[in-house]
Amino acid sequence: VGDIFFEEERERGQQERVILSKTIGVISMAATRAITATRVFALRGASRCLSRRGVLASRQKPSGGTTLKRPFVACAASKEIISTDAAPGAVGPYSQAIKSGGFLYVSGCIPLVPGTKDFNSEAVDEQTDQALKNMGEILKAGGCTFDDVIKTTVLLADIKDFATVNGVYAKYFSTDPPARSAFAVRELPLGAKVEIECIAACK
Repeated sequence: VGDIFFEEERERGQQERVILSKTIGVISMAATRAITATRVFALRGASRCLSRRGVLASRQKPSGGTTLKRPFVACAASKEIISTDAAPGAVGPYSQAIKSGGFLYVSGCIPLVPGTKDFNSEAVDEQTDQALKNMGEILKAGGCTFDDVIKTTVLLADIKDFATVNGVYAKYFSTDPPARSAFAVRELPLGAKVEIECIAACK
């Protein structure tokens, strides 16, 4: 009787091991399929993302009226280089402006006369006017105007010139002026007395 009992236990153990082995195989296959499906979805999403250059989010409403959210794929905003001969070219390894994510980022503008390396004047008020004229041309090239500017940064070689610069500045931003920061620095490029940069929200 004992031999028969142990033989039955041995056979039962073998059957359980076979069932366990098959179960693990099924789980492993399902996991592999899930990983593959995820990778395919990610690749398809990335392809759509690159083609649209934006953030994708798909939603659908079934007959019951409940909103279901599908996974979304996000990609970095596109980057467009803005350049114009109507404003002084870059005097270093930078662009006149970058357009990205619905915003235009304009590099610091100094009072160089376009096409030259010369300032329009030594007077700080006239330098401010020229710097802002240069900025206006870059804004125009990027499809914006002064009305679209939301933030500026003003750099001065001498803080005592702030009031003079402010008077000229106000002529360009007379209505709903943008947020602004102003700093006095030790020295500006090429010996300029003022430099102004800005960020504009593109329409």
